[in-house]
Amino acid sequence: MNAKVGDPTLPPQGTHSLTTCLERKVGCDRALPECVNCTRSKRLCKGYHLKLAWPDKVDGRRKQKKYQALQIESPATYITQDGSFSFLNTTFNDLKSAKVNVQEIVEADTQVDSLTIAPPMPLHPSIPGLKGEGLYLSYWDSVLARMITTIDDNTNGFRFELMPMALSSSDTSSQSLLQATLALSAFHLGRPDEALRHKVRAIKSLSQSFQGGNVSKLVQMSACMMLCVYSVFDASDTTWNLHLQGARTITKTLSREEQESPAMQFLTSWFDYHDVFSSYSYASEVDPQMINVQIVLPGADFSNRKVIGLLGCSTELLKLISCINQLRALNTGVQRNTPEMLNHSLQIRKRLQSLSQEIHIAYGEATVTIDHDRITLTAELYRIAALLYLYEVAPPQAVPEHAVESLVRECFITLGQLEVCTSPWPLFILACNVTSDVDRLKTLGIIKTAEQKRHIGNYRLIKGIIEAVWKQQDLVVDEKNPRQIDWRKLIRPNSAVPSFI
Repeated sequence: MNAKVGDPTLPPQGTHSLTTCLERKVGCDRALPECVNCTRSKRLCKGYHLKLAWPDKVDGRRKQKKYQALQIESPATYITQDGSFSFLNTTFNDLKSAKVNVQEIVEADTQVDSLTIAPPMPLHPSIPGLKGEGLYLSYWDSVLARMITTIDDNTNGFRFELMPMALSSSDTSSQSLLQATLALSAFHLGRPDEALRHKVRAIKSLSQSFQGGNVSKLVQMSACMMLCVYSVFDASDTTWNLHLQGARTITKTLSREEQESPAMQFLTSWFDYHDVFSSYSYASEVDPQMINVQIVLPGADFSNRKVIGLLGCSTELLKLISCINQLRALNTGVQRNTPEMLNHSLQIRKRLQSLSQEIHIAYGEATVTIDHDRITLTAELYRIAALLYLYEVAPPQAVPEHAVESLVRECFITLGQLEVCTSPWPLFILACNVTSDVDRLKTLGIIKTAEQKRHIGNYRLIKGIIEAVWKQQDLVVDEKNPRQIDWRKLIRPNSAVPSFI
């Protein structure tokens, strides 16, 4: 009796013939999980999965297809990076648009061996023979405190505000700031075990300071911010936003006397810098009732036009970036592409296009050589990136034709005049707007140089997200109207995100 399809007494069957049977050109019983023919003949069963198909070998039994590669469509040369090929491998998870943790994105990069161990940095020539805390404090003052600002003059609060706070008292808040500083120096010198010990002490002292009454809130805030900086340097530390929330809470409890403290000007700029880019990274919730929310543009007075070293740009530009953050929140809420959105976008665009950023140096005995070109180029890089960011969130009517392509070219010209790009955020904005493989390789080269020169783990995280964005862009490039890829939608909810600091 012949077996009938669908007979419940038979084993389950596949919907198509087995790969092995197709290759042998024999009938297949489609049994699951393995073909009975293969089992009986003791052949390796290749399964029913998808298989790459290559042209059939010439066997004389059937007409062969003519495969022809047109010379005009074949690349004459291949684009390389420093003589080596770079690959952007798309995975099955990319096809599914699966959301992942930031750490998973970075771990997918096979070039990254470890997220926790930084390459050892050579000791600075000004501190030979020093050991322990003395070494770390000297390294902070002579290297790190100068590296994380574009203007190292008498207004460098990393040297002239934080260190007196950390060393002038033995209370728990000062100890927390001191230990956080030691942790950062130890990590950058390639000593992660010692860095971890100091970081744990910093967190413990900070926790104890909140339980005591007679401590400085300004020092507590500084300790929180220093722990934020540590998270920027250590790619395995995902507590950046947590420490920033701590600093934000402290700012709301400062007395009038503390708010008028000379150190507050530096601390406010430091906090605002991290706070603005936190708003960039994390999606803002918009109250549906706030239909007529107003975006207040900053003033264009002297104090706002001045370039602040720790920002890399002027206060006015940082506040305009904050306005674009608000615009993005509205664009995902109740005011998508409304006349109000267009009006706000045009106002911000006008301010950014005519923005003037001025350099003012406070010279003193501790002032080293000031690189005016680097300061100017970095500030300009932020301005270009802010315009690109605006065009990502603004209504189409506010984006001039070919404006993005022109800004990308301008950005590369500016980067070409810098030895090292010290500002991850403009670099990330640029990367999300490049379209050609040549520009992608340029971007990767700039990131690689910055990571090698500065030894900051944040670049690793950003590189992983950039490549994730590029893969999604490649998957939609053939669509009639390719949609814009929002990198935030590639990140799993409640996952830590990079700081772009």
